[in-house]
Amino acid sequence: MLRVSMLIVVTTFGFANVFDNLAEMGLAAIPSWFAVGVLYFVPLALILAEFSSDERHAKGGLYSFMARGLSPTWAFVGTWSYFVANLVYLQSAFSKLPIRASLALRGEDVFETRTWLLPPIAVAICLALTWVATRGVRLFSVGADWLGKATLVLVAALVTTPLLFFLFGRPSATPITLSGLVPRFDLDYFSTFSWLLFAVAGAEVAAPYVRDTENPRRNFPRAILFSTVLIAAAYTLASLAVVLLMPVETIRKATGIYDVWIPWAEQLGLPAASVAGLAAAVITLGSAAAYIVWLESPIRAMFADVPAGTFPSRFLRADDKGTLHFALWVQAGVVVALILVPLLSILAGMAGSEAFISLVNDLSSLSLVVPYVFLAIAYIRARRAGMDAPFKMTRSNPLALAIAGVVLVVSSAGYFGAGLFALQTRPIDWLYVAIVYGGPVLLVLLGLSLRAWSLRVSSARSRAGG
Repeated sequence: MLRVSMLIVVTTFGFANVFDNLAEMGLAAIPSWFAVGVLYFVPLALILAEFSSDERHAKGGLYSFMARGLSPTWAFVGTWSYFVANLVYLQSAFSKLPIRASLALRGEDVFETRTWLLPPIAVAICLALTWVATRGVRLFSVGADWLGKATLVLVAALVTTPLLFFLFGRPSATPITLSGLVPRFDLDYFSTFSWLLFAVAGAEVAAPYVRDTENPRRNFPRAILFSTVLIAAAYTLASLAVVLLMPVETIRKATGIYDVWIPWAEQLGLPAASVAGLAAAVITLGSAAAYIVWLESPIRAMFADVPAGTFPSRFLRADDKGTLHFALWVQAGVVVALILVPLLSILAGMAGSEAFISLVNDLSSLSLVVPYVFLAIAYIRARRAGMDAPFKMTRSNPLALAIAGVVLVVSSAGYFGAGLFALQTRPIDWLYVAIVYGGPVLLVLLGLSLRAWSLRVSSARSRAGG
């Protein structure tokens, strides 16, 4: 159970998400993390835990979950949306990794004035980590376990030190006021709120490995719930610790994972640059390990779980470890194309790491909440149809449906909120809007077209063979 929990922690919790949202929301990010945990993250984890506890669907793939309450077509659309969201997330992740490596090695963001270098380097990272993923992600489960523990140690160190100093009289670097903590419920806030949803998504990443868990009906739901509460608490407490250490107006999305350790080390009389570099290195390695899992896990959810004939047979060929080599390399090709898309904005005048990260954050956030809309709908319909899984979030059907309804509403709001601020600018940056909203829609349509073509071919072969 602990290893599954660490897999979820290392693939879901991201230090950089703390700084992204503090830079945009200020102190309001702290109660916002708590609200997202209560209204979205924990309910979503309960849905996943209930689905995964059903031994009749031991594959653990999202398709098998969604098929409990949706037709094959809509279960496919939901699963493909998850796959597409992961492609966009990987584009974002690989594009940010060079900045983190620069902070760990040089103590500065060398790409601030060389933003155009980020996409080409990200392409190289994508290809390298894809090759690593083809060796079999289970080989890295032990590493993910240790990196998850190292991440928790960093979070604990970051949280406890400034809190203790604060309790013993050291003033907060950011004045904490009620007016600052209360969010301004305007369009800017709701457009950034979707970043919070994106940051907590990921408990489902371990689902394809439910069969490898000892006593999965008991341990897998427990692992999901334990890691969910842990991650939600980590985001909330880490955000509080950061504002105790740094003035909120000085927080930068691109360099926050390095900057925060400077005042932390100075409080303890440690060599600040060395501590910050070491922490950034651990975060960078943890990110790389997480991306290997994110490369492989959704591939299994997409291609190994859907009915035969949904995709060309070559996508479904796996080695003795279950690794789908061809599908992984096709995925890499699509991610490479997506990585190069922001070059359009860079060449059109976008400059600086902050603007670049905002673009990829918006694109990732919008894409990633879409499959959870389908998952919530599938759960609602499955509970109405009498699903009787061993683990239940609650035995009360009306309460379970209400909780799933909240997930559905929040997911839908997150989709429309991502990138919303771009429609308020004058003049409107239509290229930005087209990239953020148009990309996922086109990829979903591509998936439907591929499914329709593959089913026709499969049907024709069946008739010919008959």
